[in-house]
Amino acid sequence: MSSAHPPLAWRHTVAALAVLTVFALLLGAGLAPLTRAAMVVGLGIGLWATGWLPQWLTALVFFTLCMAAKVAPAAVTFSGFESAATWLVFSGMVIGAAINHTGLGERAAVRIGPYLASGYPQAVFGIGLAALLASFVMPSSMGRILLLTPIMLTLVERLGYAPGDPARSGFLLSGIMSSFLPAFAILPANVPNNVLMGTSEAVLGFSPSYGHYFLLHFPVLGLLKWLLMLGLILRLFPAAPGPHQTSAVAPTLPEGRPNLIMVALLAFAVVMWMTDAWHGISPAWIGMLVALVCLYPGSGLLPPKPLAQMNLEPFLYVAGIVSLGALAHASGVGAALAGHLLGVLPLAPGADAGNFGWLAGLATLLGMLATLPGIPAVMTPLTPQLAEVTSWSPQAAVMIQVLGFSTIVLPYQSPPLIVGLLAARVDLRHAIRVTLPLALITIVLLWPLDYLWWRWLGAF
Repeated sequence: MSSAHPPLAWRHTVAALAVLTVFALLLGAGLAPLTRAAMVVGLGIGLWATGWLPQWLTALVFFTLCMAAKVAPAAVTFSGFESAATWLVFSGMVIGAAINHTGLGERAAVRIGPYLASGYPQAVFGIGLAALLASFVMPSSMGRILLLTPIMLTLVERLGYAPGDPARSGFLLSGIMSSFLPAFAILPANVPNNVLMGTSEAVLGFSPSYGHYFLLHFPVLGLLKWLLMLGLILRLFPAAPGPHQTSAVAPTLPEGRPNLIMVALLAFAVVMWMTDAWHGISPAWIGMLVALVCLYPGSGLLPPKPLAQMNLEPFLYVAGIVSLGALAHASGVGAALAGHLLGVLPLAPGADAGNFGWLAGLATLLGMLATLPGIPAVMTPLTPQLAEVTSWSPQAAVMIQVLGFSTIVLPYQSPPLIVGLLAARVDLRHAIRVTLPLALITIVLLWPLDYLWWRWLGAF
């Protein structure tokens, strides 16, 4: 390791010591299964939160510790590879590479670029609005990010925001974060929303409707939070002084069969994603059908040996983080923490404001432990108890967790965010500069406003 970067070497050393210490403790006798699982979950969260190891390497550490120390069976340890989210990432990577190879990303940038070229604030708002509107027609935030990222990378070059310019990070963060952050308030548009819908049906016998969910959450947690996020990005990542050179002449792009095939494939994917409630095919497998066509020899949509040229880090990361959430759930770590906290939280019938804040805080804390999709998996089974303690309706008690999984404190909690950052090559620290203050603003300002909104709607 070069001595020019001692802080990085120090972090790697500390991370290695932490891994070795946990492994030694796991091999020792006398630890309860819950404690062993909690140690591995805590190590994984710590490494992903600090970034002291590459995201993909932390995933491999998690898999190795679970299997070598027999913390969990293979079905749980590698459950991330069975997850539709993981294969949606893979298909999105293939589709994104095909968009670039065929020149389709450049063509889209040529069409969109003039609408964003009037200034940096207009560019940030424009790409953010496009990503937000996509949330209403594409049900997967991972799919949205992976399809939009190659277009955004082409756009940011054409708009003249060079590497090192804060405006480059601001533009890309606006598109990436707008793809999923406001979508927590749109029922089918994010994984945690859909997990909430499924677990609510299984545990409580009802599922929230699209309209009720949208009305309850979108005005404050969706639209207002999105506008605050854009304002924060513009303030934290101002454009460098001086003119930005925008390419005015469209480059020469390949014509013919590959372009037509790619357009047809994307149209097929979007239509199928929009109608998934009708045909019942997961967005992941729709994406894989398109990816298989792109990968097929002789299609002309990808270069020879495409996998050798693709960055598979996001694929490993998502498999790891989904598996960690599965371990936290299957081992009872998440439920044990929630049950312990419920025993000490000052919840009481009639104390609606206090109950609202404490339960939103509990959901946020669980999101830092079990990641965002783990919140409804842990909290929904507790809903009957919550409704009894707070004297709320089961509908209100189950909806409170949306405040938790829409409050992202650190990027590792959200696989789509990490995948977008890796695909766009945006520094993780830049994302933390947005997520941390936005989480604080959410807790201090938006939660009270959301409580008043709920009261006005008569949700309690």
